[in-house]
Amino acid sequence: MFTSSNHRDNIVLLAFRKSHRVFFEKIIASCEAKNIKIVSTKSSWLVSLQAFSQFKYINTDNACDFAIDEFYAKTNLGIPNILLKTYFKTFAYINFLRYYAVLDEQCEKILLWNGGKFRQRIALEVAKLKEIKVFYFENGLLPNTIVFDDKGINYENSVPRELSFFKKFSSNVDLPKELVPRVGKGSQKFVGDKESLPERYIFVPFQVDYDTQVISHSHWIKNMRMLFDVIEKLAQNSEYTFVLKEHPSSGVEYSDLYTRADQLSNVSFHNTYSTQELIENSLAVITINSTVGIESLLFHKKVIVLGDAFYNIEGITYEARDQKTLLEIIDTIEVLKLDTKLIDNFLKYLYNDYLIPKNDKMYMIMCQKLLQNNSAEVKK
Repeated sequence: MFTSSNHRDNIVLLAFRKSHRVFFEKIIASCEAKNIKIVSTKSSWLVSLQAFSQFKYINTDNACDFAIDEFYAKTNLGIPNILLKTYFKTFAYINFLRYYAVLDEQCEKILLWNGGKFRQRIALEVAKLKEIKVFYFENGLLPNTIVFDDKGINYENSVPRELSFFKKFSSNVDLPKELVPRVGKGSQKFVGDKESLPERYIFVPFQVDYDTQVISHSHWIKNMRMLFDVIEKLAQNSEYTFVLKEHPSSGVEYSDLYTRADQLSNVSFHNTYSTQELIENSLAVITINSTVGIESLLFHKKVIVLGDAFYNIEGITYEARDQKTLLEIIDTIEVLKLDTKLIDNFLKYLYNDYLIPKNDKMYMIMCQKLLQNNSAEVKK
């Protein structure tokens, strides 16, 4: 096993994509700390022979299971599970040998995007073995913010889950009221004329089928077709109308769902409306665990959560882990109480204390957080 050294102080910014490297270059430029370096995994092909002896200490199953689920969600191909398992298992061990060499004995901390993807999970196995402190970053949970967390992102983040914490929290910060528009990539389905919205409806935003939020943190709804099944059953037993919107970043086609929606009088897609418009005009929002759930709280909407979400806190949102519970909540949605002060306390904590605003100081703040309690200091 790796024996920790008292002289470790290097910080590795682990770039799995070109966009990560560009972002990291701005962090380094903002503080000029000599002990921070960028490592691009795609160009690092040295392997550690010592790492062969560490295979028995690592767990590649979670990474491989995620990769298989992601593959099926993206391609819908019928390749046997056993073949994919063998492929990803081999690839996992190869990556482990590479990352073990990159994260050498002088590495004290690493920063990486998300942490839940296949290759990132393997890097985390190395970090665990070598007792390397891990920091995670991702796009923010509120407009024009970024997440920086040493525990994880989304459901695994360090945001308190105790209702008492937010009852006591106080802040005078003004919350944003304008969302950053989500732009559809290369698709005409998000532009064009807007068909009239129903007068009273519940908004159901789709998520990306192969996102970590769905694959890792949604247990009874594994993709958007299953979500549609749930909404279809709900619509058949409810007086309400349900408005759906595809996720602009999804590469999955849902033409079959449009055909099914056309056969229902109270289910329809409205992709040409902005997410903010659909939230503001809705009675409530149903989501698996999307950021749209948090955004909906900004507009004091009742949010029903179907999966694992860090913001699924009693008094702030409503939880439905099965079809029966979801129907019960929807049947009483208009009489359910909404504690707007508590919700605002929660959002203000996120906006003022937890998230980093996207501005000129963002990279310096991240650098300072990385260097905190480190033997190296920011260059004056």
